Amino acid sequence: MSQEARFSRMEPELRKANLIEATLVCLKRHGFQGASIRRICAEAGVSVGLISHHYSGKDELVAEAYLAVTGRVMHLLREAMAQAAPSARERLSAFFRASFSAELLDPQLLDAWLAFWGAVKTAEAINQAHEHSYGEYRNELSRVLGDLATEEGWEDFDADLAAISLSALLDGLWLESGLNPGTFTPSQGIQICEAWVDGLQAGARRRFRR
Repeated sequence: MSQEARFSRMEPELRKANLIEATLVCLKRHGFQGASIRRICAEAGVSVGLISHHYSGKDELVAEAYLAVTGRVMHLLREAMAQAAPSARERLSAFFRASFSAELLDPQLLDAWLAFWGAVKTAEAINQAHEHSYGEYRNELSRVLGDLATEEGWEDFDADLAAISLSALLDGLWLESGLNPGTFTPSQGIQICEAWVDGLQAGARRRFRR
């Protein structure tokens, strides 16, 4: 029995999962422009027609792959925070440790992210996936920063704005680490993020002092 015949008998969700994995492989190897439907089909061992059965085209397939990757990242980050001590500061520290874990600093993951980011402005489906995933990421940071403000007694604290700032710091560090791992170690990356929170607390205590 051919590989495609076996593939066609899979459950629909398993078919989609295999197509997404093939898409990620092609994005890592060839970038967004080079990851053609034919290359994705060859990687998955299926015909173009079978992909067309599940997706309207490459943009929709790449968008779903984007959401699949961000879903894995968010699961790892949430699990880390759930296992931390109940204080908001400890949950933030767990978030930082997970952000600089070996799994999230995987060079192949960086390649996939670069492909996604390069495609955000070229396809509406991918742009929507980006807006959704980054909104989810920032909301998670905003929630824990808001909890920190409550625990510290800060009034009129803009947790959403603070989340944008911290998200930008994390993205910049993660990208720099991926492009040049010798710039700083994961533990130094965590240290930088912890210092950001130290600075936030020191400034907020002065500004929001009751």
